[in-house]
Amino acid sequence: MSFGAALKQARESQGLTTQDVALRTKIRGDYLRALEDGNTSLLPERTFARSYLQRYARELSLDPAPLLADFDRSVPASAEMTQSLRGPAARPGPRAPGRGLSPALLAGVATGVIILAAGGYYALSALRPAPAPAVVTPAVTPEPTPAPVATVRLSVSSVPAGARVYLDNRDLGVTPVRSFPVDARRNAQLRVEAAGRAPLKETVDLSRSRNLRAQLRPTGQNSALVDLNAARAARPAPTPATGTVTPGGSTTPATTTPAAPPAVTPTPAATPAQAVNVTFSGASWTRVTDAAGRVLYQGTPPAGTVKGFPKGVTIRTGNAGAVKVAVNGAAPAPLGQAGQVVTRTF
Repeated sequence: MSFGAALKQARESQGLTTQDVALRTKIRGDYLRALEDGNTSLLPERTFARSYLQRYARELSLDPAPLLADFDRSVPASAEMTQSLRGPAARPGPRAPGRGLSPALLAGVATGVIILAAGGYYALSALRPAPAPAVVTPAVTPEPTPAPVATVRLSVSSVPAGARVYLDNRDLGVTPVRSFPVDARRNAQLRVEAAGRAPLKETVDLSRSRNLRAQLRPTGQNSALVDLNAARAARPAPTPATGTVTPGGSTTPATTTPAAPPAVTPTPAATPAQAVNVTFSGASWTRVTDAAGRVLYQGTPPAGTVKGFPKGVTIRTGNAGAVKVAVNGAAPAPLGQAGQVVTRTF
């Protein structure tokens, strides 16, 4: 299996999209898709492409060594250019002095050369300019290294659930969003949208971690944003019970009557002809949505978990062999083979 096919299969088995991996690894989505498709012409330089492949494999809990080996076979390193060095050409040796010159003539020539050399030295010394003063270059003070940006956690829920959340035009997913790491800042633009509902647009303070809930009202009304931590802190403390004073001066403690439990409207149980029971025999990421596309459940439940849903739901799982579904009271049947990504509607 090629490195691109291995990456794509591992991502789909975990129920992730390339956008999800891009948010985690900080790698552009088009580079991730090019790696999965094996389209090396769309990738950056070879060094950066290998680094992206290694980071992508580790995010999916894969061994990057065989994938990098397959990548190197597909994109071999270019041969280094070498340049031959040539030695200097042989120079002819000095010519032998002529013969037949008298010693007196040679001595005169040598004396004239010495006199000319001495005169030239003194002439050059007179014409040599004075040395320039030394230039002192001021020391450059290095700029201080900026402090690292703090990270806070953002949680967003909505009524109704399943709304799309954007922070400064960055897609954080659908509600509920739990403890999403973001850079701390004072003014951040939060946008929550859902079909058939008035969108919510607010400027929020993210200098600390926040837990927010968006009340998305029908179109034509104004949606509202609630800080759940502030709402809990503002709840009044319970008032202690006080006694009554009798004429004799003794205090009769007041009898505290327990409050009646709130009326609970019974939820009609799903009839066996409409019930869909899902049994998990092993770890498997699973998402269950209704006919309108709303998420009823999403996560990886422990082995032995049994969940019930009304008829008409769509189940997507990354390990079909560990998920069994029983419809209308029939015997549970697995969705597929172990490690298989399956999407079915019941």
